[in-house]
Amino acid sequence: MEQGATKSSGSATALVEALRIRHWTKNIFVLAALPFSGKWTEPSAWAMATGAFAAFCLLSSAIYLINDLADRKSDRAHPVKNRRPIASGRLSPAAAAVATAVLLAGGAGIVAYLSCKLYRPGMPLAGLGIAAWTGAYVLINLAYSLGLKGKPILDVLIVAMGFVLRAMAGAAAIAAIISPWLVVCTFMLCLFIALGKRRGEIAALGDEAGRTRRVHHFYTLTNIEHMLAVSAGLAILTYSLYCLAPATVERVGSSHLIWTIPLVVYGMFRYYCLTLSAGGEDPVGVLGRDKVLWLIGAAWLVCVIVVLRWGGSAAVRGLLLQ
Repeated sequence: MEQGATKSSGSATALVEALRIRHWTKNIFVLAALPFSGKWTEPSAWAMATGAFAAFCLLSSAIYLINDLADRKSDRAHPVKNRRPIASGRLSPAAAAVATAVLLAGGAGIVAYLSCKLYRPGMPLAGLGIAAWTGAYVLINLAYSLGLKGKPILDVLIVAMGFVLRAMAGAAAIAAIISPWLVVCTFMLCLFIALGKRRGEIAALGDEAGRTRRVHHFYTLTNIEHMLAVSAGLAILTYSLYCLAPATVERVGSSHLIWTIPLVVYGMFRYYCLTLSAGGEDPVGVLGRDKVLWLIGAAWLVCVIVVLRWGGSAAVRGLLLQ
């Protein structure tokens, strides 16, 4: 009896670990449209966006389980991933499959509820954009987990698109129109982060990298560093163009979002340097511990809020040409 209870407790702990709850922070991109849409003071918008965030937490955990099920054999050859619950045998494939079905059903249920509240025949996609973007997110991640992760370049493009689809679904949840420049900027930023993670894996594993992930036969430290530099530059450029876009200036009431550009440039350059100096360490982990980047991120958010709240006032609007 006691052994059975211990085993059950161990399986539950392994399942919680396999859900990768700490990675739910990535779903913050679902909330990205709130401050830029002008609806960040509306409780109803927060309620809808929070519902979308919850749906993506459930769905992303389901995708992680599917990915770990598909990769359990190759993960056993990895010096770190072999400790994952499914690869190590602490979580059975059958239990993982049941949990996946429950998570997918829960996420789909939330999206269906939000879609019913948003349904408007006269709106784009009849107000069902959240269902369309969420469905696209699940489909491309399933394709990634079941084979496309082995296709060089396409693998990081899909990872980046996953973040874009989060942002699009979040915008649809609050019936907001998102700027094309902001979409491209999000894509380039997330492509930069995905490439940084690939570089970290190659630096950590060296010649053994190809055994754990097929695309590592294609990537080298040199070509990834070139791609990192390009994606970082394009992320900065597209963010700058977003700040200066006529539609953005009209919505904000001024051009004062340009004052946030130096913070973005500093943050990108610092993260780029941290990525190159991280060696074999996961650059995402380095990002999480770097207090300077957290400070820059907080300063950027404060500046954005200040500009959105007061940038269009008569006292400061005329400081820059519109």
